[in-house]
Amino acid sequence: MKSKFIIILLLLSTTLFAQLPPGSEVEAQARLEKVGGSENEVRKRLMARGIDVDNIDVNNPQEIIRLQTAIEEIEKELALELKAAQEKAKEELVAEAEREIKEEVENVASNTTKEVTKAVKEGATVEEALSEEIIDAQEEKELPAIIYGQHIFRNKEIGTYRNANDIVAPDSYVLGAGDKIAIALWGRSELDVSFEINKEGFIKPQGMPRINLKGFRLGKAKELLRKRFSNYYRFGKDQFEVTVTYPRTITVNITGEVMNQGSFTFPAVNTAFNALAAADGPSEIGSVRNIKIIRRGGEVKKLDIYKFLLDPSVAEDFYLEDGDYIWVGVAERMISIQGAVRRPYIYELKPTENLKDLVKYAAGLSPDAYQSNFQVKRFINDEVKIIDVNYRELVNTNRDFQLASGDEVVIGDIPTPYQNYVEITGSVNLPGKYELESGMKIKGLVEQGVLADFAKTDIAYLYRTNSDGTLSYFRLNLDNAIENGTDNLLLEPKDKLVVFSQEKFLDKYEVSISGAVRNPDSFEYDPSEKLTVEDLVILSGGLREDATEFAYIFRTSPNNTKDQEYIRINLKDALENPNARNNLILQPNDQIQILSKLTYIDEFYVKVLGEVRNPGEYQYHPSLNLKDVLTLSGGLKLTAATNKIDVFRVVIDQNEPTKSIVASVEVNQNMEIITETNFQLEPFDQIVVRSVPEFELQRMVVLNGEVKYPGAYALLNDNEKLINVIKRAGGLTDEAFPEGAELYREEGGTGFVILRLDEALKDNRNRHNFILRQGDVITIPKNKDLVSITGATRAIELYPDNLVRTGKINVAFNSGKRAKWYVDEYAAGIGTKGR
Repeated sequence: MKSKFIIILLLLSTTLFAQLPPGSEVEAQARLEKVGGSENEVRKRLMARGIDVDNIDVNNPQEIIRLQTAIEEIEKELALELKAAQEKAKEELVAEAEREIKEEVENVASNTTKEVTKAVKEGATVEEALSEEIIDAQEEKELPAIIYGQHIFRNKEIGTYRNANDIVAPDSYVLGAGDKIAIALWGRSELDVSFEINKEGFIKPQGMPRINLKGFRLGKAKELLRKRFSNYYRFGKDQFEVTVTYPRTITVNITGEVMNQGSFTFPAVNTAFNALAAADGPSEIGSVRNIKIIRRGGEVKKLDIYKFLLDPSVAEDFYLEDGDYIWVGVAERMISIQGAVRRPYIYELKPTENLKDLVKYAAGLSPDAYQSNFQVKRFINDEVKIIDVNYRELVNTNRDFQLASGDEVVIGDIPTPYQNYVEITGSVNLPGKYELESGMKIKGLVEQGVLADFAKTDIAYLYRTNSDGTLSYFRLNLDNAIENGTDNLLLEPKDKLVVFSQEKFLDKYEVSISGAVRNPDSFEYDPSEKLTVEDLVILSGGLREDATEFAYIFRTSPNNTKDQEYIRINLKDALENPNARNNLILQPNDQIQILSKLTYIDEFYVKVLGEVRNPGEYQYHPSLNLKDVLTLSGGLKLTAATNKIDVFRVVIDQNEPTKSIVASVEVNQNMEIITETNFQLEPFDQIVVRSVPEFELQRMVVLNGEVKYPGAYALLNDNEKLINVIKRAGGLTDEAFPEGAELYREEGGTGFVILRLDEALKDNRNRHNFILRQGDVITIPKNKDLVSITGATRAIELYPDNLVRTGKINVAFNSGKRAKWYVDEYAAGIGTKGR
């Protein structure tokens, strides 16, 4: 039988909110189960709070809100108690696991117990943890990876997912019987339900046909479910979500050349690669290329770990099913590659793969690999033979070299770096390394490097590398060498000639000019040219209009940069009389600063505040008047008081304390002063435009629903009350349901306010006859004349199919009747499956 408590919840939902979609009963029950509660438990706790569910009046908003609050509190209590119980159960499970472990592995090393206990805490079953750890314990020590590809299992690059609760299934995951999925949608419709795919491979949402999901990848299943649910619910493209909440558990048998054979149980989200990781991968002789997945019915899939290493996405093609066998064969064609490759190792090759494939698996050759001669060591007739292979020629002729099992390929480095070069650097146009030709001398190297215009030719140095790696230095005269003199030495490999620039041996200085000139800049100082102050002003584009008639030279001696001298010059005299004393001859590092007249001018401003559109500061000038300032600030606002504009002024007397005074002026609509015609602004005036006293626009409220003239109404005074506005709207209609009226208040983000309009209508002094505020929205619903009954009732025994096929019947509302009365009167009571 359908529970009266559940029915009350549903009626409560439809009364306060909106009609819930199909599946609401399931969700209401699931809501209790989620926190570990039952109907009886919730009933008991409600009774302790003085609430009798069977006697709840669903038409009384106060009782409904009280019930809602109590249920929310009980849910929180149950959730906390459930969490505590789960933690306790987990502790007991771990303790029990430890006891079982001691009995099962009494001959295993003591650290095995710790590992099994850890695995159980991480989510593995006791049986799984025991089987894995006992098998691991059979190995006295971990064996190194012999063949490339085995290492990903030895160093735990791939692991096994054991705790189903912590797994996020990818879209490539293949669904099957036993998988638990959650479907959530929101928007115009809302739904949050869970399903388990049954053994036939489908789920059956309430009110919908069954949906087959077995064998679908999760990504495709999401598309299918979105399409099916869109026929019954309304939601947006991004308002639908499907997740695997608990993958099914499968058992897989792993045999052949693996580190640990046996049966392994884990969530189905693991691929064959994860399953192999549970067995620690292939043994030291186990194949990484010849692995088979054998399925019931004889289907066989081949797994190649090298393909996985080149493209990890291939793992998605190897999801497992319950009862699968994974068989690992013996590695038969193992070939070693050593030397100048990026990844030297032993590789397992297939019969059709040879030298070029081996180099590819080894990640290619090193840049210094000697490709003209690979050495292949091979066992032939009980002897080791060496075969020379020209790999470069194989590549150029598109051929390959056939390898045999047990071959060892050794790739050497380029024997020695090149040495047949000489080098020239410094003050030359073409510096760099050049081929050392037979009989080449200094003169020939200089001709190839081409001396720069300012190269110093009386001195150069030759660096020579000795046989023991040390350097020797030879001082040369390039002029002598170029003329084939004694300094034109015969060059040897790796010789380096350094040519100097004449600038390297010169002291370089600058003079500069800054400030009120058109192009401030620095200029190289030439002691042979007697640059003057006038010269530097001309070089910088001349003086600006704001330049002062004086300037300063900051002079620093090259011999003592910490000693700076300040020289004031009459700039006007220097420029008008080139021979004047003020037109000084500049010295190294002199800096001329031309000062600006603006530096010595204070900036004044006036400020506008209050009821103008753009308050701010404006630079003062005697030509600026009050109308100008008000115009520049965007003009007066509608709320501005034209008869009350205050001007605050600071009075500044030389050597006297400042004081503030205030003047009030009145302006007309053109912002012209009409009180003091001689009023002038002064620096630092602050103008404040006042607002019209008690200025306020209409304050509006909205009446919706069952009043004779619904719509917006202006409040006539600061304290106008709700009933007065309803009277102005013509009063309530005959169909009004005042007990369900709502008040929504925007002011201060208040939100919905509990309103008992029926009481306020009886007594104007009632506290629910609220004083209204700007933005208030009052909604008065129609009188309800129908009640909906859904769920496990006996209605199907009374009514034809066309009335009950939706699982819901609508009946006439009877004032004062409780939920049980409606179920008994119209639905023949609760059905056999109801509670």
